[in-house]
Amino acid sequence: MIYTCTLNPAIDYIINLKTLETNKLNRIEQSLFRAGGKGINVSIVLNNLGIESVALGFLGGFSGSFIRQDLKNYPLIQNDFVDIEGTTRINIKLNHGFKETDLNEKGPIVSDQDFQIMIDKIKKLTPDDLLICSGSMCAGQDDAYLNIAKACDEKQIKFIMDIPGKELLDFIRFKPFLIKPNLEELEAYFDVKIGSMDELVEYGKKLIELGAQNVLISMGSKGSLFISNQKIYRASLIHGHAINTTGAGDSMIAGFVSAYVENQDLKNAYLSAVSAGSATVFEEGLAQQETLKSYQKKIKIKEIHL
Repeated sequence: MIYTCTLNPAIDYIINLKTLETNKLNRIEQSLFRAGGKGINVSIVLNNLGIESVALGFLGGFSGSFIRQDLKNYPLIQNDFVDIEGTTRINIKLNHGFKETDLNEKGPIVSDQDFQIMIDKIKKLTPDDLLICSGSMCAGQDDAYLNIAKACDEKQIKFIMDIPGKELLDFIRFKPFLIKPNLEELEAYFDVKIGSMDELVEYGKKLIELGAQNVLISMGSKGSLFISNQKIYRASLIHGHAINTTGAGDSMIAGFVSAYVENQDLKNAYLSAVSAGSATVFEEGLAQQETLKSYQKKIKIKEIHL
């Protein structure tokens, strides 16, 4: 079974405006509430691709209840969230003209007792399962991802980490199956400015040396790069008008996993990852099976030899 873990879920309140004018009344053209948070996004895209998953995380208050209810719209998602006393955050995503502005709340505090309930759930997984951890840290648990990585290492559970900040370097020694830093995060990890493809590969390989089994580096409009112990792949670029980038990275994770669980082919999994990310960026909503397949036909994967 595939499990996703969202330590700091949110309702995404998506607002579309023609333009955003400060100090004036702005009329909303279209709006939408949806269950959000990076791990939840991964589960939703996996559902869209026909893959079952169990969603773990922390939910509380009226907004937590909304997320539970919203996820009932996805038949392949089982939810196994921990109830907490605080209120799950609401993040505002403003789409105005060709710009995006995000207003993200910090999120509720998670107690030691509630976090231990989550660790106990994770420790029930088996080596045949896969755990995907995505998104920001929950308040009150500074070592949350480190403790999850330790639990996975102890139980020999394969895990993927897609998290912001430098916490990655705290747990990378526990050999995550896949990590997905963006270019800025990679530069922050090593306190460098990367100016060439050779340097990008160099620092991506350093993450492999530190313990990561596979590294997927996203570079926004410049595409992505995939590095494993044996291969380096680069996907061809897709050009078009970006409709919405929210959930694009989560779609990449879901696309990668959906393909990898079928035949363990890393190149094909990378193609599926890039296709799912593109389907989310250039189409309405999160990636679907049909849109993923349409982009698969347009994208070429090239092996890089350095």
